[in-house]
Amino acid sequence: MKNLSAYREELLCRELTESTISKYLKDVQDFLEFADGAEVSMELLIQYKRELLDSFKLSTVNNKITIVNNYLKFCGLDLKVKQEKQQRKTSLDNVITEREFQRLVRAAENLKKTRLKYIMLTLYYTGMRVSELEFLTVEALENGYMEVKSKGKHRYIPLSENLVEELGYYVNLHCIESGTIFRTSNGQPLDRSNIFRQLKEIAKFAGVSECKVYPHSFRHLFAKQWLRHNNQNVLELANILGHSSLETTRIYTMLSIEEQRETIRF
Repeated sequence: MKNLSAYREELLCRELTESTISKYLKDVQDFLEFADGAEVSMELLIQYKRELLDSFKLSTVNNKITIVNNYLKFCGLDLKVKQEKQQRKTSLDNVITEREFQRLVRAAENLKKTRLKYIMLTLYYTGMRVSELEFLTVEALENGYMEVKSKGKHRYIPLSENLVEELGYYVNLHCIESGTIFRTSNGQPLDRSNIFRQLKEIAKFAGVSECKVYPHSFRHLFAKQWLRHNNQNVLELANILGHSSLETTRIYTMLSIEEQRETIRF
């Protein structure tokens, strides 16, 4: 990947205004931080688009996608992620079910992928983004909540008693006394693309469709489960998930085609 200084020079040659150049560079920087040094691939780009769709309006997402595509072209990469069509209807049909989640957990146990098992449990019990795992610390377990500071936003994520108990066992097993719970051997945050690949591997083993198994799918499942047990309180769910718009959260009140079939009892 070419550095941002070279890209800035390219933008200057196009005679773009300083404010536009700043916007381009910020969006590219956000993407590079998400990639976290991983090789840029279509899987990574699609995962990034899903993250954007969960946080921004569709018009904003498409604008950011255009800028990232432009930067990739500048870097000589033949990769381009599609924009989302404005009339596209969002669907939760491509999200794992509770039964599939349990099969994935058992598969991780059978394959002895202990860390991945506890990552899945964490995503399921909190609804956090995979990029927020670095904020989950031993100290957060003691407090019963974690504090997330990212891109100018600040929120607290509650940790259920079930999750605290599960992770308490994990940190004791691995002698983690303080700091971030899920990290590499040299103390760095985990590579998100590596988590993505491992999820695909256990999906095959568990007999779950690979297209349904990705980090954000656990966030979707959490949201559906939370609403079911909390009287469809969309406003509070929006606070937990960190959504700036209730429209983004309301998608979880929709039923998947499988759930619609189950409602037909006559």
